[in-house]
Amino acid sequence: MGTKEEPSKDKPPSRRRGAMGTKPLGPVSNLEEHVRPDWWRRIFNSIYLKTDADVVDNQNNTHKEVDLFSSILHLSPEDRILDLCCGQGRHCLELARRGFKNVEGLDRSHYLIQRAKAHAKKEGLSLRFREGDARRLPYSADTFDAVMVLGNSFGYFETVQDDLRVLKEIFRVLKPWGRFLIDVTDGTYLKEHFQPRSWEWIDQNLFVCRERSLALDGQRLISREVVTHVEKGVVVDQFYAERLYTHESLHELLKAAG
Repeated sequence: MGTKEEPSKDKPPSRRRGAMGTKPLGPVSNLEEHVRPDWWRRIFNSIYLKTDADVVDNQNNTHKEVDLFSSILHLSPEDRILDLCCGQGRHCLELARRGFKNVEGLDRSHYLIQRAKAHAKKEGLSLRFREGDARRLPYSADTFDAVMVLGNSFGYFETVQDDLRVLKEIFRVLKPWGRFLIDVTDGTYLKEHFQPRSWEWIDQNLFVCRERSLALDGQRLISREVVTHVEKGVVVDQFYAERLYTHESLHELLKAAG
């Protein structure tokens, strides 16, 4: 291997446009300034499945999680179940494999929903996937026996009011005495233990570098993800934010939603 050259002091290092036309930003002093309010519209695609595949496409994890969630919610095969923000449908698909007859998944990502439908068709499973906004659910009141929001898929919107709208919609579509399960990371723990920088190999050709910082108000974790191909350059340079809910703040939000 050759030695790593220091950049010239006379001019900044060149920034090569990557394989997908992405021009990396270089050093950024304030991550929060680069987060788009609707970042979640663009980030959940094929690259997302690569960068998070060790978690989101791990069948052993999915199997254990469905065991746990089914037990907590006391699910029966006849229950009408909504997996909200379902991604590529891994939990829905596992429930359908186990004989649950009335499972539905909804997600904002066109790519992930199409992937979920393709998996269901390939396996001959009977369940429904829809694209939609969690703040405006396309269901009548009192539709579901159980609603799940899994995999830390909560707190993506820019305001707490939007998160509250999601919870109020869940309350509306649940049947009387329906059950709701939300799976989120402990915000207090993340504030104290997040890594400002990390990187990892995704496969033989791709690696991802991440930067993280707290938002100015301390309520959101801001992340930057730079995915690079060893031969083609930067594939993605993207920013996102997740609201950090503590046990107490989430409890208050749930109360406010009814």
